[in-house]
Amino acid sequence: MKANPSRPRIWRSQYLQSIELVHGVSKSHSLPRHFHEELELGIRQSDGWQFNYRGAIHSVPPDTLVVTQPGEAHQANSASDQDCTFRGLRVGIDLLQQVATEVAGHKTALPFFPMPLVHDRDLNTQIVQVHQALEQSISGLEQQTLILELLAQLILRCAENPPPQAKLGEERQPVERIRAYLEDHYNQEVSLEQLAQIANLSSFHLNRSFRKTFGMPPHAYQIQVRILQAKRLLTKGWSINKVAAETGFASQSHFGSHFKRLVCVTPRQYIQDSKNLIDFDA
Repeated sequence: MKANPSRPRIWRSQYLQSIELVHGVSKSHSLPRHFHEELELGIRQSDGWQFNYRGAIHSVPPDTLVVTQPGEAHQANSASDQDCTFRGLRVGIDLLQQVATEVAGHKTALPFFPMPLVHDRDLNTQIVQVHQALEQSISGLEQQTLILELLAQLILRCAENPPPQAKLGEERQPVERIRAYLEDHYNQEVSLEQLAQIANLSSFHLNRSFRKTFGMPPHAYQIQVRILQAKRLLTKGWSINKVAAETGFASQSHFGSHFKRLVCVTPRQYIQDSKNLIDFDA
């Protein structure tokens, strides 16, 4: 039986139980008046979307982020002459509260978002990129980091009376512990919460400090270490499939895409180039 193209996909990642994701493609998309327990973030990439919220009807331009406060009723209607994509994230209030507290560096109230439409190109691009990334086979650490960074930016840019970010101090020693841990456990699935406990820092503070010290967030550093080890194993004659599994990648295709992105050739091309170099040296 052929799948209905207008039926949206709704799912949760095993690493992000407080996040519900929605993705669909259709010409029309209408919902009766309703509310969510979570904060809802939505983007529709077409004209013709009418959003009824807080007693006003808003015409939503394409690629505009729509923010709906937890518990507030709203209604959406849209119609288009061509298929268009809509994406949504629903964020549990516990996670939203946690990120707000970590951004401020102290206990704070649940963020309130006074403007339902966000015309911030950078933020709106970020949410689409995060949503697309969460559809791929990426590590739990990367998923958690992407969501943390997105929610932090949402709070800092869009919340009413956003808290100032807690100042970074001298965290060289704890982030060095994290770097050593990632190198020792490069092929294991680790969580951002786990790393934060090892560093004795909040997840947000750890991510900022690690990026400041090493020029990239922990998940990107983990991938770099995995690729370096993969190069060593490939030159020893290991198969690509075995190397992908040994270095902790979710699949051979996931390994191949990261390898080409960082090494600029595919694993197979790298093996061939290494053989040619050995033959030349001989």
